[in-house]
Amino acid sequence: MRTSLLGAAAVVLFASVSARAHHSPAALYLLDKQIVVEGIVTEYRLVNPHARIYLDVTNAAGQVERWLAEGGSPLVLRRLGWNGQEVKPGDRVRIAGNPARDASKLIHWLTITRPDGSELFGEDIDFRAIDKRRRQQ
Repeated sequence: MRTSLLGAAAVVLFASVSARAHHSPAALYLLDKQIVVEGIVTEYRLVNPHARIYLDVTNAAGQVERWLAEGGSPLVLRRLGWNGQEVKPGDRVRIAGNPARDASKLIHWLTITRPDGSELFGEDIDFRAIDKRRRQQ
């Protein structure tokens, strides 16, 4: 009986720590707004807790700004078919997504358009829309 109680307590503790570790994108991003940035990939990392693409974006004044595009978890992205070779340094990409709440150079990606015109999708989207768009390509 005592072992069962300790086991149950351990499961509850582990579950609560895991649940607190994950956050909604709404904590960092304005989910009701979308922006588009276009730039040159300097680094791409399919890592936990979120995939990251660093890119240089030239602003209206001609100055280069360093942006970070944050995506879904590697587990979810791999289920969508990602393999870590989607983009590479030097690629010009167009990223549509949600801007950061603090107006920093940070975007939560929804779609990424690659140099060949193909689109990659993040995790926070309607999968029916993905299927429809893939059939059209």
